[in-house]
Amino acid sequence: MMKTSDLSCCLFLTAMMLTAACDPGAPVDSKAIKEEIQSRKIRKVSASDIMTRALNTGEAIQAEVTRQHLASLLAVEKGIDRCSLPSLPAVVAAQARGIEVSRISLNPRRRGRALDSVEVAVYEAFEYAARRQLKIIPSLEELNETTLRYWAPIYMKQACQGCHGKKGLQIDAKTNKLLQEQFPEDQSFDFEEGALMGLWRIKIPKKEIIKNL
Repeated sequence: MMKTSDLSCCLFLTAMMLTAACDPGAPVDSKAIKEEIQSRKIRKVSASDIMTRALNTGEAIQAEVTRQHLASLLAVEKGIDRCSLPSLPAVVAAQARGIEVSRISLNPRRRGRALDSVEVAVYEAFEYAARRQLKIIPSLEELNETTLRYWAPIYMKQACQGCHGKKGLQIDAKTNKLLQEQFPEDQSFDFEEGALMGLWRIKIPKKEIIKNL
């Protein structure tokens, strides 16, 4: 049991602490208070905000990957390994953020997983617009509750003709032989400049977008 003298001492110390805390002359750390208030704020983020930022993020990544990819094609001597994406700095930086950058095509160089019904539908929509020379803009879809998927067209450029152009014309015999050896099921050739070759497919986690809003 606490003695009367001890109880009086505790009450006195408590009163002193409260008095000090309420002292209008005590210094106030306004910066700390502002930071605390800011940390406690609940920000309202709309679906529109997320989609807009995700679309901008996809466009920025796609533009930088395309720039770096074309630069590597122009900088390296002829060879069939110049189209590799994984080593590009922009792709590596995106992966560090949990963002997946890839390409799909109805005429792939290497057989892989077949496109699902949604991917085929998106591809056909871009093809339809390309055939009719309609304005083609990137698009964004909600893949699931946690991920958004960005789409943008890949057009045949002059720098790509050495591996994806017409055999015997832009693709020389040496390159053609290497392609047949490494990609026996190759379908990615005979494209004319400006033709739709494939699509950029960029998967973006929503949490990566939200934390940067």
